[in-house]
Amino acid sequence: MHDKAVILIGVGSVVSSPLYCDACGAANQAQATSCAVCGQPLQSVSPSLQTPGEVSASNVRSGLLVIDLVLKQRYRIVSLLGQGGMGAVYKAEDIQFGNRLMAVKEMSQSGMNAQESAEVTDAFKREALMLAGLVHPNLPRVYDHFPEGGRWYLVMDFIEGETLEDCLNKPGIGRLPVEEILNIGIQLCTVLDYLHTRQPPIIFRDLKPANVMLTAEGHVYLIDFGIARHFKPGKNRDTTILGSPGYAAPEQYGKTQTTPSADIYSLGATFHQLLSGNDPTFDPFQFAPLQLSGQAGFSRLETLIMQMLKMSKDERPASMAAIKQELFSVSMQRMSGQTGAKPPTQASAFTTTVKSSPGIYTSQKTYEQWLDEGNALYEARHYKQALAAFEQVIQLDPHCASAYMGKGITLMKLTSYKEALAAFDRTIQLDPHSALAYRGKGAALYFMNSYEEALAVFELAIRIDPTFALAYGGKGAALMLLRGTRRR
Repeated sequence: MHDKAVILIGVGSVVSSPLYCDACGAANQAQATSCAVCGQPLQSVSPSLQTPGEVSASNVRSGLLVIDLVLKQRYRIVSLLGQGGMGAVYKAEDIQFGNRLMAVKEMSQSGMNAQESAEVTDAFKREALMLAGLVHPNLPRVYDHFPEGGRWYLVMDFIEGETLEDCLNKPGIGRLPVEEILNIGIQLCTVLDYLHTRQPPIIFRDLKPANVMLTAEGHVYLIDFGIARHFKPGKNRDTTILGSPGYAAPEQYGKTQTTPSADIYSLGATFHQLLSGNDPTFDPFQFAPLQLSGQAGFSRLETLIMQMLKMSKDERPASMAAIKQELFSVSMQRMSGQTGAKPPTQASAFTTTVKSSPGIYTSQKTYEQWLDEGNALYEARHYKQALAAFEQVIQLDPHCASAYMGKGITLMKLTSYKEALAAFDRTIQLDPHSALAYRGKGAALYFMNSYEEALAVFELAIRIDPTFALAYGGKGAALMLLRGTRRR
């Protein structure tokens, strides 16, 4: 099938498309008769023989719409945002709705036979219908889909930002800061958990940096649902093997149906690349140890990521919700260094005799020893024991801000958000200038779905410490969820 010259009529303008060589794929001027790169003859038709409405989609490459062209008498093309093998995305204005900015996705069928074209068209329609039924702050909203000129178009939210792939490809970047990755990861877990808990569950199946948009405010959007599909209980396997090499889970290449665990693997591969800078497409299924050490939470983060990348889906974390909780705990741990700064000195002389188990008494411990024990137990993930240790500190010194901070962080891990909120409030009473405590309080409110209150508290943390990256991340997440709640 040959690519032919096409006239696209915009508002008072006529532009001819380039000719693409069948031999080498190079673009040539519309009037050329032979390829300027390889010299092979080019085939074209006279523009007078075709009009836009008569163009066969299988003959036309995407990404050729001219500026000011109006689709469906409503969407005026402003610019080309991006182009790939399966289509193009344009920035457009909705002239029937105050010229609001929209993104218009165009499906490409260039070079496809009839069966391939039908399959791609079905997938495109499926994406439109699937997205139209989803409402979440980390998903673009779909407003319209329609055919025109032999091609299909999808109209959705215009997102001002860049993909994670674009971020990584910037000169001198290669990887992202841990705090930023934690913020991105928590948001991705939130939206993927939303998809996985639909009835029936929706499996994204193509999670990778190129399919994640990041705004300047740190808000994440999951994009490109072209191969997402519903999980169908009782079905033995997927119809086709789809996914991106390096990010696709091993089971996507086998004979079983893809489950939510495949998205967990892909998220792990994405995390690994964001932290290491190593692109997994060059060596699929091979992930070197991250060797994260020297800072709070690194060992736990590496353990989590390597577990997500297990070849067997049964060895991976159980759900996105579980991964989100662990990421949040790592974030809180990093926020507080090792669960708190050095406690006040006024009570350093307090000691007690403590009962460690029925009928057995230990030697006397200072509150500082109990605080160290609480930190160690928290690091070892013995959260209930850690909580008991922090309570011992509070019993010995009711004015120890670090003990209340440790208590709050531990209660967050135990998902006791209301009690954690009280612990952070007490920390703030004892230390009104603790940005860490305000950030903890904001996080507790966030998980209690009190987004407006959380937003105000995150802003207080930023006011105390304008360089506090985690507070900015919390503020961005709360703000976007608050907007999404109001919009619904």
